[in-house]
Amino acid sequence: MAYGHYILRTGGGLVGEFENVLGAFFYQSRFAGRSPVLDLAPGRCWFARQNPAAILAVDNSPELVDHYSRTGINIRLGDAYELPVAENHLEGVFCCWLLEHLSDPQRALSEIYRVLRADGYALVIVPTPHDMNTFYDDYTHLRPFTPTSLKQLAEDAGFTRHRELFFPFTRGAMHVLRYFGPKAAMKYLRFSDRVLRRVGIVNRNNLMLEAWK
Repeated sequence: MAYGHYILRTGGGLVGEFENVLGAFFYQSRFAGRSPVLDLAPGRCWFARQNPAAILAVDNSPELVDHYSRTGINIRLGDAYELPVAENHLEGVFCCWLLEHLSDPQRALSEIYRVLRADGYALVIVPTPHDMNTFYDDYTHLRPFTPTSLKQLAEDAGFTRHRELFFPFTRGAMHVLRYFGPKAAMKYLRFSDRVLRRVGIVNRNNLMLEAWK
C-alpha cells in the first residue's frame, strides 16, 4: 500500500510531463506497430498510456490497478514472478526500473522470456553503479547492474539475442521541455539516442537491455 501511495502522490508538474515524453519516445522508437505489448510495473503508467489499445500494464499494487483502470489504462493485478499472461503471447515487453528492486531478477526476466512470441522484443531498463549515492537514495534498491551482469542475466533467462547499452543522454532535457515544449524534448531524446550515442555521450547511470526471443 505504501508503494501505491507514493506513486499516486508524486510525479506531478514538469516531472509528469517529462515522463509522458519519455514514454512516447520509447514507444515510438522501439514498440510502434507491435501488439500486444506488456508494461511491467508501470508506475504512473507513462508508457502504458501511449497506446492503451495495444499495451497491457501489470502491477502488484491493488491501489494502482484500481486507480489507473478508471483512467482508461488496460491494467491488471499481477506479479513479476508469475505474469498473468499466456506463454508466447506478447510481441513486446517494456520494463523500466524494476529489476533492481527484486531479490530474484532472473526469475522475473525468465517470465518475460516465457510470455514473448518468437521474435518478440523486450526493453528492460536498470540503474548502474555509476553513481552509488543516487542509487541508494532509494532504500528499496537491492542491486545495480553492469553491462556484464546484465548480459549474464539475459542469457540465464534464455535470451540468446540481446545487447546492452547505456540510456540516452538526458541532461538538460527537462529544461528543453520547460522552455520549448514536448515536441522539442522529443527531438532532443531522438538526437541523443541516434547521434550523441555514436560519439559516446550517454547517460551512464542507467542501462538498457534490448533482447529478442
